[in-house]
Amino acid sequence: MPLVVLVAASLALAAYLWTRAQPVVYEASATVIASSAQSQIGVVGGTVVSPLPVATVEKVLQSPLVLRPLIAAIQDNAAIAPAERQEIVVNLEQELSAAPAASRQRTVSVSADPVTGENSVYTLHARAPSARAAQVLADQASAVLLAWDAQRTSRDVALARTNFTLQLAQVDRRLALPGLSTLERQTLVYRRATMQDNLAQLAFLASARTGSLKPLSSAVAPVDPVSPSAARNAALLGVLGLILGTGLVAVWSVMQPYIQTEDDLLGLGLPVLGLLPGRRAGRAFRQRDSVAQDALGFLQMRLLGALRGKAHPVVLVAGVRARGPGDGAGVSRLTTELAISLAQSGKRVLIVEVAGRRGEPSLFPSMLEGSETLPWHPLDHVQVAELREGVHLLPAAPYAGRGTEQTGRPDLGQCLRSWSQSYDLVLLNTPPLLDQAQGLTLSEQTDGVLLVVRTGRTSLSDLRRVLRSVSGVGLPLVGCVLDRTSASPRRMSSTPLLPPITALAEARTGETR
Repeated sequence: MPLVVLVAASLALAAYLWTRAQPVVYEASATVIASSAQSQIGVVGGTVVSPLPVATVEKVLQSPLVLRPLIAAIQDNAAIAPAERQEIVVNLEQELSAAPAASRQRTVSVSADPVTGENSVYTLHARAPSARAAQVLADQASAVLLAWDAQRTSRDVALARTNFTLQLAQVDRRLALPGLSTLERQTLVYRRATMQDNLAQLAFLASARTGSLKPLSSAVAPVDPVSPSAARNAALLGVLGLILGTGLVAVWSVMQPYIQTEDDLLGLGLPVLGLLPGRRAGRAFRQRDSVAQDALGFLQMRLLGALRGKAHPVVLVAGVRARGPGDGAGVSRLTTELAISLAQSGKRVLIVEVAGRRGEPSLFPSMLEGSETLPWHPLDHVQVAELREGVHLLPAAPYAGRGTEQTGRPDLGQCLRSWSQSYDLVLLNTPPLLDQAQGLTLSEQTDGVLLVVRTGRTSLSDLRRVLRSVSGVGLPLVGCVLDRTSASPRRMSSTPLLPPITALAEARTGETR
């Protein structure tokens, strides 16, 4: 999650900086009102001007009928700065020659707001580099649209006048025919009067030059730009990055599951000897940390219970796979803390660090910086450092001018049994079993392996590979330790393998009640 949050924050910052670098755009709006089909301009017996559906105004505003006059009007408008005028003209010509991308906002657009009654309101939106230019462009677009509607009305009126004039001439010819009955003559006279009334009304409409669109409100110079919105874009891209990142992590977790809880180990049928809480890298358990001390105490009791009946046991303590620079040191630190806890119960413990690859430094000296005055004791042909009373350490490399590289010798397996006779327990600290095979080569001289599983860092596939390797060399599994867990103290101290009183008695006397 820290990586996901960091990537999302980086995307948001990049979107913010990129948006801030974009040119500023202002938007102004002017409104016009259009009468419905029930109140269109008409004459006796019908309407003359065709109605304007909602989609018609939008299509006309994007057509050459309006854009060409608008471009000409903007080119001659001195109210807009020359540079801004040129930019607006170029944008309008591009929109006229080819349809813009769906994601691009048009320079001039319209939205319909139907209202109750017989009218519809159209809002014309104009976008420009400055507030003044946007205001002028919106008013000019409204004027051009109204002029187009007036021309359309004039054409409809002229067509209607021609039609009614022809009809009146036909009625006059029929009235001049002889032999008409009284009813026919009265009907033709009535039609003639109607045509004359319509022609008179059309003459008035032609002189008035009215249309179906009327100006409702002019544009006002906007105060704030509509784009770019740096904060909005950064927030949207940041949230999108979080969602996508979390989704990818979830998919990866499903495809590559990691050990997270004790139930994951119990589901594989593995004995869990201890749940150790998380702690900062490089910091060992403190005496005042009661939760950590309780966790170590229960790990000690369960380990002694699993090794019951074995004299001077040799236990291999190793991780599964190192996924970070501190994983190897974490296992070494756990081995040291376990040995100290056993020594507090009266046990003598020897820690033997098994050498890794050639050239790799020992992990224990880095943990013992500032302790050059540690006492050293002979053990056969090697020297061991006394970390504290009852805990001796045989590092894999010389330290502070003392000791020799004895843990890399070929006969280390035979030496372990000899050294173990002087201690109650020997802990072999080895590199991760999937990274190096040094620990598995000592399987014949080892009574079992204590596997350290890191919460959220040990994958299920790696754990199964280690179990197959351990089973393949005939090395019994003493149990697992789930390190850096977030379990509560009550959870960490539940269901011990041995009752506390029995375990304490065995830890102190070596006898079982």
